[in-house]
Amino acid sequence: MTTTPPVTLEMSREGWISVTYNQAAWIPCPPAFPEGEDQRSWALLFAQEWWARSGFDPGRGDLGVRALAQTLAEIHQTAYTSLAMHDGFIHLPDLRLAPLLVGVGVWAADGERDAQLRALVRADTPGTLRPPLVEEFRAARMGPGLKALSHVQHGETVMGFLSYAWRSQEHATAVRMFTACPDLGRLHRAVPDIEQLADGMTIISRGYLGSSE
Repeated sequence: MTTTPPVTLEMSREGWISVTYNQAAWIPCPPAFPEGEDQRSWALLFAQEWWARSGFDPGRGDLGVRALAQTLAEIHQTAYTSLAMHDGFIHLPDLRLAPLLVGVGVWAADGERDAQLRALVRADTPGTLRPPLVEEFRAARMGPGLKALSHVQHGETVMGFLSYAWRSQEHATAVRMFTACPDLGRLHRAVPDIEQLADGMTIISRGYLGSSE
């Protein structure tokens, strides 16, 4: 997944995000954990919860629970060691689907608005199978932004890349939300939930982090 932001970008010092999300469809994938918790306990907690409410049998020795916990831990590890993101959510409305990470980058506003948004959604990235499909996208709280869908050939696999970006002049902050998946059907089926997640997102002042993060 190619997710490195433009080199001029730095993490925002003024803004952050507050997100209201569907807890039946999304597993929060935070960058850090409260004292007494860690990646392993977080992954096991959500794996147990998702299996318990699914009504499915996890198998002997809770094999399904352990397998999902391992997958969640691996996703978290990749998210915060390899990707340009500051927060994230894992789409998993049904255990029969593969978990899909949606990352969020919270960057300082830099340069001209439209140019930064185009850079964030990779509107002009070379090497795609066809020019990215770029369109305006308005989220309920974030307001107008951009959305881009592109496809990149990796060997025999076609990866779908989906990105959204917004900018707040008030908070001098630009936000990128992104995901990528080799299963294009899985990606397209997730779009309504991803855009509902976008509708629940807003940029807030970092001064509110104590009560909002």
